[in-house]
Amino acid sequence: MKTTETVRANPSPAVSERMKRKADSIACTYGAELFTLGWIAGLLSAFSGYAVPACLIGAAAAAVWLVTARLRKRSMRYLLIAAGLLLGAAVWQGYDCRIRQPLLALDGTSQVCTGTVTRVHQLTGGRMQYTLNTKLIGHRVTIDWYADAKTPQQQVGDAVTLKADLTRIQPDYRYHTAAYQAGMGRYLRIYKADLLDSQPETGFSLRRIVLAYREHMTAAIRTTLSPDDAGLLCAMLFGDKTLLSEETVLGLNRTGIGHIAVVSGLHLVLFCTVIGWLLKRVSCPAKIAFLLQIIAIMLFMLLVDGSVSVLRAACMVLLARSAPLFGRHSDTLRALCLAAIGCTLFTPYVIGSVSFWLSVSGVLGIGVIAPYMTKHLKCSAFCRTFLQLCCVAVTVFPASVLLCGESSLLTPVCNLLILPVCTAALYLGFAFLLTGGLLSFLLPAAGILCRFARMLTQFAAELPFSHLTVNAPAMRDILVLCTGILALLAICRAKPKTLGIAAACAAVMLMLEHLLLLYLAEDQLKIALLGGKQTGALVISTAHQTVVCDLTDTPRNAQYVQRFLRDAGVTHADALLLQSDRSAAAYQSELTGVTCGAVLLRADSHLHDGTTVFGKTPLQNVSGEVTFRCGDAEIIADGSGLRIIWHGMSVTAAEALPEQERTCTAAIRYGKEGFAVTLNRRRDDAAPIRFSENNLLLTLTKDGLGSLEPLT
Repeated sequence: MKTTETVRANPSPAVSERMKRKADSIACTYGAELFTLGWIAGLLSAFSGYAVPACLIGAAAAAVWLVTARLRKRSMRYLLIAAGLLLGAAVWQGYDCRIRQPLLALDGTSQVCTGTVTRVHQLTGGRMQYTLNTKLIGHRVTIDWYADAKTPQQQVGDAVTLKADLTRIQPDYRYHTAAYQAGMGRYLRIYKADLLDSQPETGFSLRRIVLAYREHMTAAIRTTLSPDDAGLLCAMLFGDKTLLSEETVLGLNRTGIGHIAVVSGLHLVLFCTVIGWLLKRVSCPAKIAFLLQIIAIMLFMLLVDGSVSVLRAACMVLLARSAPLFGRHSDTLRALCLAAIGCTLFTPYVIGSVSFWLSVSGVLGIGVIAPYMTKHLKCSAFCRTFLQLCCVAVTVFPASVLLCGESSLLTPVCNLLILPVCTAALYLGFAFLLTGGLLSFLLPAAGILCRFARMLTQFAAELPFSHLTVNAPAMRDILVLCTGILALLAICRAKPKTLGIAAACAAVMLMLEHLLLLYLAEDQLKIALLGGKQTGALVISTAHQTVVCDLTDTPRNAQYVQRFLRDAGVTHADALLLQSDRSAAAYQSELTGVTCGAVLLRADSHLHDGTTVFGKTPLQNVSGEVTFRCGDAEIIADGSGLRIIWHGMSVTAAEALPEQERTCTAAIRYGKEGFAVTLNRRRDDAAPIRFSENNLLLTLTKDGLGSLEPLT
């Protein structure tokens, strides 16, 4: 009699045939998923600059398949992954060589281009921003044209011909504009152009009709509701966040329900649910109802200026609704994979879009991971729903932290308590929208729900530990490692208990590293050098205390400081040393969600008696030398600049530092050319570090070692 080991080592023909059929069925059943896995990996590798390693890995996997095809039919799955990896890398490289690089080469050149206006946005000072659909170097592209107040105003659908000076979109630390625009395939802008010809559209324009309808509905909402309530309702209906206050946006993001203000799959599903219910009430046949829903989805995408998440959701909804018509069962994972391929096949730049990753990870969590993890749980419906929301939060967490720098820790609770309120307001808004405003009496109720939602989000956002900010490279590396391990376990179809234990271990590891970094930060002095050319501000932090010092009295500095404090997770500044009352007004306007201990104004301001800044009465006309502390660091400010003394080391910041450059630990010069930093380390064999660039982070340790790194 053969032993079990012998049977496994030398299976009988019948056993081999069953193994072959099982392997073939796995490759066939999950073929689309395996190919998509390789496809996304190939696109992401090429996008990150690792196209060659990706191609080598794909070629190696294909070679393994060729060698082992006769031995193990299970290797078919490796071929699918390898094919996706190679094709994904090839598609991105082709796009980069044929379109992206030639477009970037047009920076600084003057081109005559003819295009159609697809979007109009009014800026301050009478300036207008037009989005043009035009051709450059033979490729259809979308580009923004910033026209001055003297240029004749254009309307959506107008055909214009410009002699334009093309400018590359430069990275801006304040807004991360370049990365956001690159995720939409935009690399150039037009700031200066001569309008050669303009032909207004006189024929039928569906886009213009839909946008006019949207403007009419928006005006009705703004007339009926208060500005804050109208802003939230318009954001939920149309994805237009221009009417939202910064405080509301911050509260939504820090409670994990920011997706409600960005038109995504949730909105499209609710919209299609309403349309489907109406069609069912009139006994519309299934196939005709499906065709009408396609038309409704296309109109909806025009109405909300369809983003990547809306396109992905449209593909998934159409796949799910069409499955019963063809006698098939809808599968969320396969629909998601097909939608991901559809979104990136002809527009591979979407792989760098934050919206794409948050949308995909959210659907993966709520449609695949959450049902799998809670399938066999025996608990109440409320508990099951909460656990499913926790699974969604864990799935979205890596994308949120890696791409946005922070993630809410209250996402499951807030989605369970606040999201239903927002959904009810959204249903009322859809009813008003679909009836052309006939149900306007529903708007006050929608406004009350929006106000209640805003109150809840603001309360939750102010709770301690409402969100987690991650900006340390070590934390990001560990997060990528943990995400890779969890993804591998999920691909191998590990048991829910195993996945849960692995996720808990990953959370503990991340928390321990976070605590370790907080402990190490107590022995460091960090100075952020922020601003653009000819402007500058310093953010000094040590021992969990923060002081902001504005050096050049430029209101725009507040935007840089606000970005840094948000990325660093700082919500309290112990002191603000500003130059004048106009700087104080700018900081109070920009630093939403930040409290302040004291405000010092160097110049004699024109503030009225009783005027407060951050709720504090500012100390004005601080023209002489003033000394204050930031943790264990002493900051001395006078008319010539700043001196920071910390554990026997000194850092000097001034417009001219010829003598102190060699004597102090770090010398910071600012002026018309921006920042110039010289870092002298204590070791005799260590040469000084010199850096001439704005938006830097200077870090000093108690042993005298220091580092300079650019902020991104």
